[in-house]
Amino acid sequence: MKFKYSALITALVISLATVLPASADTGTIQGAPGGRVNVRQSPSTSARVQHYGLGGDRVNILNQTNAPDGYQWYLVEFPSSGARGWIRGDLLRVNAAATSQRISFAPGTSAAKVGGRVQGTQSHNYLLRAGAGQTLTTSTVGTSPYLQVQVFDPNGSNLYTGSRNWSGVLRRSGDYRVRVQLVPEEQQSGVTGEYSLTIGIR
Repeated sequence: MKFKYSALITALVISLATVLPASADTGTIQGAPGGRVNVRQSPSTSARVQHYGLGGDRVNILNQTNAPDGYQWYLVEFPSSGARGWIRGDLLRVNAAATSQRISFAPGTSAAKVGGRVQGTQSHNYLLRAGAGQTLTTSTVGTSPYLQVQVFDPNGSNLYTGSRNWSGVLRRSGDYRVRVQLVPEEQQSGVTGEYSLTIGIR
């Protein structure tokens, strides 16, 4: 069944949530080529340095936060090694993406519906802030059996990967990311998938 997304999304976003642009998915470490940039355990210059990146390295952005030191910090992952850590915002050039949205619930509501279409390696990401002890739920209806939903916590840990409805009690407060994409095995096959995703917090 095809979804009339333009009308559906407009109505649901107005009635249930406000969706705003959020962080991008990738970034490039700033500095002289080969110059070292500290990657820290938490978003603070006093946090332990876990490892370092080099100027020009490309990273995946898993999360972001505005820290008390006045800087924006990014939780990043290095694709080649899988290493993760926090980099200060002025040391990272964020590559803008049009497929990330922030969801904030309107007063008196606890769910939002969004939708879209993914093809190939495309992924659509939705960020929302939630507190420890709350329950996050996701429900997906789609036109392809190859659609995949992933849920990440504020530290970038994967809480869920699958195609079914999911519910989980959250252990941390912060920004959670819900990602919709095709399963990796089908990303080069030309398959496309339309979806309607409901995200709830209670």
